[in-house]
Amino acid sequence: MYYIVMIRNIFAVILPAVLLTMYVSCRTTKQASLEPAVPAVIQESDEEYARSIQDVDVTREEFSADKKDILEIISRLSVIMTEYDYDSWIEYIEPESLQYWTSTANLRKASKRLPIKGQRLNNLNDYFRFVFVPARKNHDVDEIRYISRDSVKVVQVKNNQDIVYYNFTKINDKWMVRIPPLES
Repeated sequence: MYYIVMIRNIFAVILPAVLLTMYVSCRTTKQASLEPAVPAVIQESDEEYARSIQDVDVTREEFSADKKDILEIISRLSVIMTEYDYDSWIEYIEPESLQYWTSTANLRKASKRLPIKGQRLNNLNDYFRFVFVPARKNHDVDEIRYISRDSVKVVQVKNNQDIVYYNFTKINDKWMVRIPPLES
Protein backbone atom coordinates (compact mmCIF):
# COMPACT_ATOMS: atom_id res chain seq x y z
CA MET A 1 0.00 0.00 0.00
CA TYR A 2 2.87 2.33 0.88
CA TYR A 3 4.37 1.86 -2.60
CA ILE A 4 1.07 2.64 -4.33
CA VAL A 5 0.71 5.92 -2.43
CA MET A 6 4.32 6.78 -3.21
CA ILE A 7 3.91 6.03 -6.93
CA ARG A 8 0.69 8.07 -7.02
CA ASN A 9 2.50 11.03 -5.40
CA ILE A 10 5.37 10.74 -7.86
CA PHE A 11 2.94 10.78 -10.80
CA ALA A 12 1.11 13.74 -9.26
CA VAL A 13 4.35 15.73 -9.32
CA ILE A 14 6.00 14.43 -12.50
CA LEU A 15 3.01 14.15 -14.86
CA PRO A 16 2.10 17.87 -14.81
CA ALA A 17 5.77 18.78 -15.36
CA VAL A 18 6.02 16.40 -18.34
CA LEU A 19 2.76 17.70 -19.84
CA LEU A 20 3.89 21.32 -19.42
CA THR A 21 7.22 20.53 -21.10
CA MET A 22 5.45 18.83 -24.01
CA TYR A 23 3.06 21.79 -24.40
CA VAL A 24 5.87 24.37 -24.42
CA SER A 25 7.91 22.23 -26.82
CA CYS A 26 4.99 21.90 -29.26
CA ARG A 27 4.25 25.63 -29.17
CA THR A 28 7.91 26.49 -29.77
CA THR A 29 8.14 24.04 -32.67
CA LYS A 30 4.95 25.40 -34.23
CA GLN A 31 6.17 29.00 -33.98
CA ALA A 32 9.57 28.08 -35.39
CA SER A 33 7.97 26.32 -38.36
CA LEU A 34 6.06 29.49 -39.28
CA GLU A 35 9.26 31.51 -39.53
CA PRO A 36 10.91 31.55 -42.95
CA ALA A 37 13.87 29.24 -43.33
CA VAL A 38 16.89 31.26 -44.43
CA PRO A 39 20.16 29.54 -45.17
CA ALA A 40 22.76 30.59 -42.61
CA VAL A 41 25.68 30.54 -45.04
CA ILE A 42 25.32 30.80 -48.78
CA GLN A 43 28.31 29.46 -50.68
CA GLU A 44 28.58 30.26 -54.36
CA SER A 45 31.02 28.50 -56.61
CA ASP A 46 33.11 30.28 -59.21
CA GLU A 47 30.97 28.64 -61.90
CA GLU A 48 27.75 29.91 -60.35
CA TYR A 49 29.19 33.40 -60.01
CA ALA A 50 30.27 33.37 -63.69
CA ARG A 51 26.84 32.07 -64.82
CA SER A 52 25.06 34.65 -62.72
CA ILE A 53 26.82 37.84 -63.70
CA GLN A 54 27.39 37.15 -67.43
CA ASP A 55 28.34 40.56 -68.90
CA VAL A 56 27.13 42.63 -65.93
CA ASP A 57 29.81 44.34 -63.84
CA VAL A 58 29.05 42.97 -60.34
CA THR A 59 31.66 42.09 -57.72
CA ARG A 60 31.56 38.79 -55.88
CA GLU A 61 30.63 40.66 -52.68
CA GLU A 62 27.72 42.44 -54.38
CA PHE A 63 26.61 39.15 -55.90
CA SER A 64 26.68 37.36 -52.53
CA ALA A 65 24.84 40.20 -50.78
CA ASP A 66 22.19 40.45 -53.51
CA LYS A 67 21.65 36.70 -53.58
CA LYS A 68 21.31 36.57 -49.80
CA ASP A 69 18.81 39.48 -49.77
CA ILE A 70 16.75 38.00 -52.60
CA LEU A 71 16.64 34.51 -51.07
CA GLU A 72 15.50 36.02 -47.76
CA ILE A 73 12.66 37.81 -49.59
CA ILE A 74 11.70 34.59 -51.37
CA SER A 75 11.68 32.78 -48.04
CA ARG A 76 9.27 35.39 -46.64
CA LEU A 77 7.18 35.18 -49.80
CA SER A 78 6.93 31.41 -49.37
CA VAL A 79 5.26 31.88 -45.99
CA ILE A 80 3.02 34.61 -47.43
CA MET A 81 1.98 32.33 -50.31
CA THR A 82 1.31 29.41 -47.97
CA GLU A 83 -1.02 31.63 -45.96
CA TYR A 84 -2.47 33.31 -49.09
CA ASP A 85 -1.67 36.65 -47.42
CA TYR A 86 -2.44 39.01 -50.30
CA ASP A 87 -1.95 42.20 -48.26
CA SER A 88 1.59 41.22 -47.26
CA TRP A 89 2.39 40.05 -50.81
CA ILE A 90 1.53 43.48 -52.26
CA GLU A 91 4.33 45.05 -50.22
CA TYR A 92 6.93 43.07 -52.20
CA ILE A 93 5.61 43.94 -55.68
CA GLU A 94 7.19 46.85 -57.53
CA PRO A 95 4.86 49.77 -58.43
CA GLU A 96 5.05 49.35 -62.22
CA SER A 97 3.88 45.73 -61.94
CA LEU A 98 1.06 46.73 -59.61
CA GLN A 99 -0.11 49.32 -62.10
CA TYR A 100 0.06 46.92 -65.05
CA TRP A 101 -1.65 43.99 -63.29
CA THR A 102 -4.50 46.03 -61.81
CA SER A 103 -5.64 46.91 -65.34
CA THR A 104 -8.84 44.99 -66.15
CA ALA A 105 -7.77 44.74 -69.81
CA ASN A 106 -4.51 43.01 -68.85
CA LEU A 107 -6.31 40.71 -66.41
CA ARG A 108 -8.80 39.81 -69.15
CA LYS A 109 -5.93 38.91 -71.50
CA ALA A 110 -4.29 36.80 -68.78
CA SER A 111 -7.61 35.04 -68.08
CA LYS A 112 -7.66 33.75 -71.66
CA ARG A 113 -4.28 32.06 -71.06
CA LEU A 114 -5.28 30.21 -67.89
CA PRO A 115 -5.28 26.42 -68.08
CA ILE A 116 -8.79 26.26 -66.63
CA LYS A 117 -11.16 27.47 -69.33
CA GLY A 118 -13.75 29.97 -68.15
CA GLN A 119 -11.78 31.02 -65.07
CA ARG A 120 -11.53 34.81 -64.82
CA LEU A 121 -9.09 37.11 -63.12
CA ASN A 122 -11.20 39.99 -61.83
CA ASN A 123 -8.52 41.72 -59.77
CA LEU A 124 -4.93 41.48 -58.58
CA ASN A 125 -5.93 39.25 -55.67
CA ASP A 126 -7.24 36.71 -58.22
CA TYR A 127 -3.90 36.94 -60.05
CA PHE A 128 -2.10 36.28 -56.76
CA ARG A 129 -4.28 33.25 -55.91
CA PHE A 130 -4.69 31.64 -59.34
CA VAL A 131 -1.44 32.52 -61.14
CA PHE A 132 1.38 33.73 -58.90
CA VAL A 133 1.07 31.19 -56.07
CA PRO A 134 0.44 28.04 -58.17
CA ALA A 135 3.32 28.88 -60.52
CA ARG A 136 5.78 28.94 -57.62
CA LYS A 137 4.29 26.38 -55.22
CA ASN A 138 6.64 23.50 -54.35
CA HIS A 139 9.50 24.91 -56.43
CA ASP A 140 12.91 25.73 -55.04
CA VAL A 141 15.20 28.28 -56.59
CA ASP A 142 18.95 27.78 -56.80
CA GLU A 143 20.59 30.77 -58.40
CA ILE A 144 20.17 34.32 -59.61
CA ARG A 145 20.93 35.74 -63.07
CA TYR A 146 21.74 39.41 -63.52
CA ILE A 147 20.07 41.16 -66.43
CA SER A 148 21.54 44.45 -65.22
CA ARG A 149 22.88 45.73 -61.90
CA ASP A 150 19.27 46.46 -60.84
CA SER A 151 17.44 43.57 -62.48
CA VAL A 152 17.72 39.88 -61.61
CA LYS A 153 16.02 36.63 -62.56
CA VAL A 154 15.80 33.93 -59.89
CA VAL A 155 16.05 30.46 -61.36
CA GLN A 156 15.95 26.79 -60.61
CA VAL A 157 18.67 24.96 -62.54
CA LYS A 158 17.30 21.72 -63.95
CA ASN A 159 19.19 19.61 -66.51
CA ASN A 160 21.51 22.55 -67.28
CA GLN A 161 18.48 24.71 -68.07
CA ASP A 162 17.35 27.80 -66.15
CA ILE A 163 13.69 27.82 -65.15
CA VAL A 164 12.73 31.36 -64.13
CA TYR A 165 10.40 31.64 -61.12
CA TYR A 166 10.96 35.25 -60.05
CA ASN A 167 12.07 38.55 -61.51
CA PHE A 168 13.41 41.21 -59.17
CA THR A 169 14.20 44.84 -59.70
CA LYS A 170 16.07 47.10 -57.30
CA ILE A 171 14.26 50.30 -56.43
CA ASN A 172 15.85 52.71 -53.93
CA ASP A 173 18.29 49.97 -52.83
CA LYS A 174 15.43 47.54 -52.14
CA TRP A 175 14.78 44.38 -54.16
CA MET A 176 11.15 44.07 -55.26
CA VAL A 177 9.31 41.45 -57.30
CA ARG A 178 8.68 42.43 -60.90
CA ILE A 179 5.80 40.63 -62.58
CA PRO A 180 6.54 40.74 -66.30
CA PRO A 181 3.82 42.06 -68.61
CA LEU A 182 2.12 39.72 -71.06
CA GLU A 183 3.80 39.18 -74.39
CA SER A 184 1.64 40.30 -77.28
